[in-house]
Amino acid sequence: MNIHELRKAQVRFENRMEELIESRKALHRLRDKFTEYFTLERIKTMDIDEYVAGVALPTTGYNFCYTLERDLDGLGRISGSPAPKFGVYYGKRGENSTNDYQFVKKFGSTYQEAFEGVRRSLLELIAAGEAENIQALIDNLISPMVKGKILCTYFPKRYLNVFSPDHLDYFLIQLDLDNEEIIGKDPIIKREALIEFKKRDLIMKHWPVDLFAHFLYTEYPGRPPKQKDHPTPELDELNDYRTPNVPAIPKADFIELDILPPNLTLDTKGTSTPKKLDFGKEARTLKLLGDRGEKIVMDLEIKSLTEAGRSDLAKKVERVSLESDSFGYDILSFETDGTEKYIEVKATRTSVGSANFFLTANELRQAKQSRNYYIYMVYDVDSATPKVWKIHNPFNPESDTTVMIPTNYRISINATITSQPKSEE
Repeated sequence: MNIHELRKAQVRFENRMEELIESRKALHRLRDKFTEYFTLERIKTMDIDEYVAGVALPTTGYNFCYTLERDLDGLGRISGSPAPKFGVYYGKRGENSTNDYQFVKKFGSTYQEAFEGVRRSLLELIAAGEAENIQALIDNLISPMVKGKILCTYFPKRYLNVFSPDHLDYFLIQLDLDNEEIIGKDPIIKREALIEFKKRDLIMKHWPVDLFAHFLYTEYPGRPPKQKDHPTPELDELNDYRTPNVPAIPKADFIELDILPPNLTLDTKGTSTPKKLDFGKEARTLKLLGDRGEKIVMDLEIKSLTEAGRSDLAKKVERVSLESDSFGYDILSFETDGTEKYIEVKATRTSVGSANFFLTANELRQAKQSRNYYIYMVYDVDSATPKVWKIHNPFNPESDTTVMIPTNYRISINATITSQPKSEE
């Protein structure tokens, strides 16, 4: 997660929040009228045609499934998946069948039994949602997408309106929330993790939940990319601006490399002028990859300390880069004896090999004054199996195997006004 990009996105979003709230009032009114109509008492007595999708819409009141899926689409999309998600529906099943009531067998052996099973599950779901009984929500028989839509419709201040499993995983990965306790688990758990992230954030904790979902889709990290819509990286002018689409819970390992003498030969064979480097573009790319690299390294440090029997220290590992760039390193970790370890993370898409990276003046200053400073070089950072090379401080003492090449300078020119222009009388 790039905390600076997150904050910039929050500024943009808050600048249009009043307009968004106004534009969604009609949807909120419809949601409120729907829940006021389909109270627990009405659900207990509603007939099958008030519930199922596919039958002619009622002239009064609402159809439960149609309103939930179609009319309230702007508050979370569940359309596109087949009608059996509702448990009972009206339509065809099979090529030669005619329109009739269809049902999912887990709810009953006839459509009438299935409807009663769906009714019970609806009542249990709403009760569990009100009680915030997470395990009961997970165990409920209603399909995951419909379950999520019902929860955020009846309890919009509590439950998140993101339902696609792929979208949930993408948001969790991009916010560095992907771990074995969440990825691969029920969508209820994934939505809870995103809600907890919102609650912890100083800016977003006061936002309405459905606007938080809107923010995820439209600002940061943005709607999950469809790779087929993008040109190849070589032809994509936006490639170094796009958020990397990386796998969840990468299986990273530490590696050891032998350091060779520096190669200072400039190969200009076949060209008359050196290639002009776009340092801005390279810095953007490295920053996007570096954020993921930091997550990988932090997880590795926690794992290593835990396996060494120092879970007490593992709990203290901190990704300080999310607080500020002023530390001069990204992660505060520990040796097994409790000694603090300062880790600066550098990441690349390339395979294991030489290490080439930028270092800020602040990072270099911190390295020179800290004996226990490390560079963690993360190779294949956007793969499922990154490799991490721990380089013990090459700047204290200075190493003749490390070559530093200045790429830019901060310029300061002191000035004062020498004379004032004469005013016209």
